[in-house]
Amino acid sequence: MKRFSVALVALMAILTSLTSVNAGEKTGFTWKDHPEKKVADLYYNGNPVLQYVYPYDDSSAEKIHDTYKVFHHVYGPGSKAIITKGPGGKFTHHRGLYVGWNKTFFDGKQLDFWHCKNGAHLRHAEMIEMAGGPDSGTMTSEIHWNDAKGKPVIEETRKVTVTPIKVSTSKNPAWQIDWQTTLKSKRGEIKLDGDRQHAGFQFRAAQAVADANNATYVRPEGFPQQPAPFQVSDKKDPNGHINLGWFAMTYVIDGKRYNVEYFEDPSVPKPSRYSERPYGRFGAFFNTKFDESKPLEMKYRVIVSEGKTPSQAEIQKRYDQFVASLKK
Repeated sequence: MKRFSVALVALMAILTSLTSVNAGEKTGFTWKDHPEKKVADLYYNGNPVLQYVYPYDDSSAEKIHDTYKVFHHVYGPGSKAIITKGPGGKFTHHRGLYVGWNKTFFDGKQLDFWHCKNGAHLRHAEMIEMAGGPDSGTMTSEIHWNDAKGKPVIEETRKVTVTPIKVSTSKNPAWQIDWQTTLKSKRGEIKLDGDRQHAGFQFRAAQAVADANNATYVRPEGFPQQPAPFQVSDKKDPNGHINLGWFAMTYVIDGKRYNVEYFEDPSVPKPSRYSERPYGRFGAFFNTKFDESKPLEMKYRVIVSEGKTPSQAEIQKRYDQFVASLKK
């Protein structure tokens, strides 16, 4: 009986230890990489937050089409549903959170790293860091913007950090996504050009938003206040709707409302031309040049919440906090 009691105590200790480990795995932010699928998922207290999507398969035209861009999916706060778009649907090249320019000039050549035509593609090269903790989860990767021969034109270092924040309009924590991209030339002087619909840093909502055509917008004071997208022509009014600093998109998927606040580092080249679409793509772009001696650095913050749309004043306050954080 004594041996049985000792064995039972030992077994209980082991089970308690295992339970503690499993509980610990669900506390705070943790990453889980799936190298066989070429995706890496970020979790917060066991719930999905972000997915880094990095496969590249050139075995067929269809596979190339589905894997020619490295991007991030976003999960809805308080949900296990992805609220961003992947391949297919309306404008198949629109995928989650991503960066690209449709007119990239170098060595007397031009490539399209937006639609990824004529062999141009973005390919994951290396995972530099994946780290989690009680307060934030972060990852840094190296991505090559390659020509049709697989040679890099631009080397991108992408750092993405997620922090949960409290917002007054939702019972669930919102995802504060800090996005830093550094573009380093591998082919001399690089000129980035294009238009507000096909260049820059962009967010594309899930296909369900395009099906419903239900995206509406919030903007700072001094800019159009209509909820409907404010759309301008690049040919007729290239310098219309510029330099907002921030704007927000709101949309509904399966009865839940999601809000996406887009903050831009004031130091990005100007003019910064803003784009809004009813099907759920929005962002901004600029024209610029850079070379090996001075990489291009871009910083943004995206805040994703579920629930009632935040007020203009609340979003402005968070944008001001973002700008202040850049000065520290």
